[in-house]
Amino acid sequence: GKLAAVLDHMTDGILIVDAEGSIRLVKPAAGKVFNIDLQASLGQSLPEALRLHQPYDLWQQSQKAHEPQQASFEYKKQAVLQASAIPLGQSLPGHTLLLFQDITRQNQVEAMRRDFISNVSHELRTPLTALKALTETLRDGALEDPPVAQKFLDRMETEVDALSLMVMELLELSRIESGRVPLNLQPSAPAEMIRAAHDRLSLQAERAGLQLVLECPADLPAVQADAARIQQVLVNLLHNAIKFTPEGGSVTMGAAEQGGMVMFFVRDTGIGIAPKDLPRIFERFYKADRARSVGGTGLGLAIARRMVEAHGGKIWA
Repeated sequence: GKLAAVLDHMTDGILIVDAEGSIRLVKPAAGKVFNIDLQASLGQSLPEALRLHQPYDLWQQSQKAHEPQQASFEYKKQAVLQASAIPLGQSLPGHTLLLFQDITRQNQVEAMRRDFISNVSHELRTPLTALKALTETLRDGALEDPPVAQKFLDRMETEVDALSLMVMELLELSRIESGRVPLNLQPSAPAEMIRAAHDRLSLQAERAGLQLVLECPADLPAVQADAARIQQVLVNLLHNAIKFTPEGGSVTMGAAEQGGMVMFFVRDTGIGIAPKDLPRIFERFYKADRARSVGGTGLGLAIARRMVEAHGGKIWA
C-alpha cells in the first residue's frame, strides 16, 4: 500500500511492460505526460498506447542487451523526455520498468548557461582586444609622443570603465537572482520616483536635443516598493530611450493606475525595436541588431526585469 502511494505521487512517468511489450502497469504521472487514459492503455502495446516509437525502440534495446538502457527524445512541442528501460529480471521475469523524466527545464537552463558563457566571453574580448592593441602601440613608440600617448591613455580608461561596469552589473544580477538583495519595501509615491529619474537624466536629454515629457497624475496611490531600486529601473529605461532617440525627438515617462496596480511607462519617438526582438530584449546580453553599434553591456534590461519581478511586478515592451 505504501509503495503504491509513493508511485502514484511520483512526478516521473512509470510504466511496466511484459515480455510481449504490452503495458501491465501505468502510473498517473505517465498518463499526464503522454495524455493517455490509464485504464484504456492496460494491455495495449507501447506504440499503440503512447503513439511514439522511441519508448518501444528503447524497450527492445533493453530486451536484447538484458541491461538498463537510457535515451532522451523530443515529444510534444520542444519538450524533452529522458527515458530509462530497466529489465526487472528475477523479481518480475520478462517484465521491464520504463521511467520517463521531463528534462525540458534542465535543457533550457543548460542552453542558457552555454549562451551566457559565450556572451560573456564575447563581450569581454572586445575591450580586452582594444586594451592589448593600445598597450602595444604605446610600447612601440607612441609613448614618446605625449599628445598621442594622452589620447591612447584616455581610450584605455574608457575600455577599463566599460569592463568595470560589466563586472559590476554581472555581480548585481547574480545578487538579485540569488535573492541576496534585501528590498526595503515602503509605501512610495509613483510621482516622486518618476521625478527622481527625470531629474537625473534631464541634462543628458537636453544635450541630446530631446524633449523630456512627464505624464503623471499627482493623486496616484502609493505603491509598496523599494523606491531607490525602482528609480534605478526607471533611470535605466529612460537612459535607453535617450540613447536610441535621434535629436529633435521626445521621450515621455509617466505612470497610471490600472486594475489595482500602478503601471510605469517610458515611451519615445526613437528607432524602435523590431517585433522579433521584443520577447528577448530582457535576456542577459541580448542586443537587437540596431543596438549593437551603440555599445552598452546588454545587462541593463535583464537587471530591470529581475528587480521588477523581485517586487512581484511585471515588465514588458
